[in-house]
Amino acid sequence: MAKQQVSLYLDDASISVLASKGREPQKWATLALDRGLIREGVVQDQQALAAKIKELWSASRILRRRVTVGISGLNCLYQMLLLPELPENLRGEAIAREAAHSLGIPLEGVYLSWQVLSIEHGQMKVYLCVIPKDKVDSVMGALKAAGLRAVSMDVKPLCLARLSNEPRAIIIDTCQESMDIVVLGEGIPEVVRSLQVAPEMSQGERIAVLRSELERSVSFYNAAHLDKPIDLTVPVLVSGDLVEQESDKASLAGPRERPVRDMESPLTQLEGFNYSKYAACIGLAMKDVLLTEPGAVAYSVVNFNALPEIYQVRKRPLSEVLWVPTVLVGVVLIGMGTWGIFYLKGENSSLAERRDNINAMIKEQQLTAADLKKLDDAVKSAEAPAANLKSLLDGLDASRDSLKADLDVIYGYAQETGVALDSVNTESKGTRVSGYAPTEDQVLKYYGRLLYDSERFSTVMITSMDAADDGGVSFSMSLSG
Repeated sequence: MAKQQVSLYLDDASISVLASKGREPQKWATLALDRGLIREGVVQDQQALAAKIKELWSASRILRRRVTVGISGLNCLYQMLLLPELPENLRGEAIAREAAHSLGIPLEGVYLSWQVLSIEHGQMKVYLCVIPKDKVDSVMGALKAAGLRAVSMDVKPLCLARLSNEPRAIIIDTCQESMDIVVLGEGIPEVVRSLQVAPEMSQGERIAVLRSELERSVSFYNAAHLDKPIDLTVPVLVSGDLVEQESDKASLAGPRERPVRDMESPLTQLEGFNYSKYAACIGLAMKDVLLTEPGAVAYSVVNFNALPEIYQVRKRPLSEVLWVPTVLVGVVLIGMGTWGIFYLKGENSSLAERRDNINAMIKEQQLTAADLKKLDDAVKSAEAPAANLKSLLDGLDASRDSLKADLDVIYGYAQETGVALDSVNTESKGTRVSGYAPTEDQVLKYYGRLLYDSERFSTVMITSMDAADDGGVSFSMSLSG
């Protein structure tokens, strides 16, 4: 069952929030911002913005504090890269080097987000997004001050592209202080333009600028795709303020009547929910829907988490999860072993003393053979507890070795399958394991390795498996045998 997701979008003019469950919007609200509080996406006063976010949360009555956050596309760059196929651990550095070379910008002041779209004939096709650091850092500081935690991030133009119901489209969104144009070609947002709009511009001037940038964007795309250009059959999809401005919207068709229509919402239509005003939030919500909903179709193939790694929740390494139970077991075994040593030492001392006393009695009393047999039986009876304790310690050693072998298998297979464990608990009936995996397939692969490859567990049961907030899967298993 889908979990509630909260999408928060911020730009220079306002902040908007949408709580949704799957494709059903549940709560939504928008709050205007004082002019200058955010400038070109950079928060100027984090505490003041945090107060506005708290006010928005109170007005919308949303309780959830984990959010998918969206920011404007102002001053962001987008690039298609073609690189030789590389192992995953080398891709980040290679993409950073290519970005610095092709874009000609210093990387110290930006964050890079990327997605490998395809690998063919030994080459990787990579979609790259470059976001200014001050923009992201200022937003994250305000969210922290407001008591929110971002689990994912995206930029508005890519959110808009995710709403398209066409693989080839021209997407236009306008709001109070900005406008966005996205040329979507074969599911890839190849041309992206985000423009700041001066407050003093008239509506006619805004539309003139928009039409000029629209033609420029299409011409730029067509120059790079002579084999399949954006022709007059490719529609213009409109969202934002322009939806309610019929004459201005119609003017975008141009002299040759390109089709222009409103962007359709992939969410359920509810009374009172003006989806055109929440296009960015809907695009954020669809990030999770497209990953978790069976059979969901995305006409934009770009869907990465633009939240920088330093802000992402760090999953604990498996070594950190396992060291506590391992140390506890070791301490218990060492303590029992130490007790056994001192107990045996005391028993041996007592036996030696009794042997000496018996020998003295033999000399003093000239005991008979029958008496010696009785004494020998008594000595054997005294030695029996020591033998039993040795057997107990040998059993503990075997249990310790078996437990270590089980933990080695649990740990090793988790690393191989990319699973992060949260806890490992051993009981008389077996072992309980709980953890997290990015995908359900990795959980099933881990299950299969434990059951069929380990040769240590006769029974492995998945007792629970739930979708996590960040798109992964939380699970628990019971192992026995």
